[in-house]
Amino acid sequence: MSDHHCYLLGEHAIAFVLETSNPSSNEQRRLFALTSTLMNLDAFFDVVPAKSSVTVYLKTPQDHPIWIKRITTLWNECEMASFTPTTHRFMVKYGGDYGPDLSSLANTLSLPEKDLIELHASVTYQVEFLGFLPGFGYLGTLPKPLQVPRKKTPRTRVPKGSVAIAQELTAIYPSSSPGGWHLLGICETPLFNPSLQQPSLLMPGDHVQFIPSKGGLC
Repeated sequence: MSDHHCYLLGEHAIAFVLETSNPSSNEQRRLFALTSTLMNLDAFFDVVPAKSSVTVYLKTPQDHPIWIKRITTLWNECEMASFTPTTHRFMVKYGGDYGPDLSSLANTLSLPEKDLIELHASVTYQVEFLGFLPGFGYLGTLPKPLQVPRKKTPRTRVPKGSVAIAQELTAIYPSSSPGGWHLLGICETPLFNPSLQQPSLLMPGDHVQFIPSKGGLC
């Protein structure tokens, strides 16, 4: 039985979708490798990865039968070792005005604020997929003690650069936006620049490490 489907989506796109919505680490690395390969091909004007799929938008839609077969072949040829993630290290100012939810969340979790910060910064996260906002990377997986539900009442405005957590994920808001995640701090590194050839700094499969800054709580 095939572990995926590859099919025409609308008139211009091809979707490659894994059978599972929760890929194993091996499947995820193969999907990252496939995405990286597709992004380097000139046949598409956009490549949109998700957690268990990747969708390509064809410059020449009539070529879709060729590319459905070709993408399937590329998947079968993909090896996990062919994908080398980029590691990003971001300085974060935790707590206070930078992270207005840190104190209350630490109290809810019965953790000293310093321990919560150290726990959040102790993990090398992986960009599972991009979405919600341009340049917004969903980073997994949070340590279990920090896995909390989204806020019951979302904020109407989350500041640009906010480092936030919800459920099993953490993220950095690349621009100001409404949002329902818990805000722990601020990262001042720009994540999205539409004038660049690769507008998003983060790409699926990249690794992210957070480094507490002396400008915040440490």
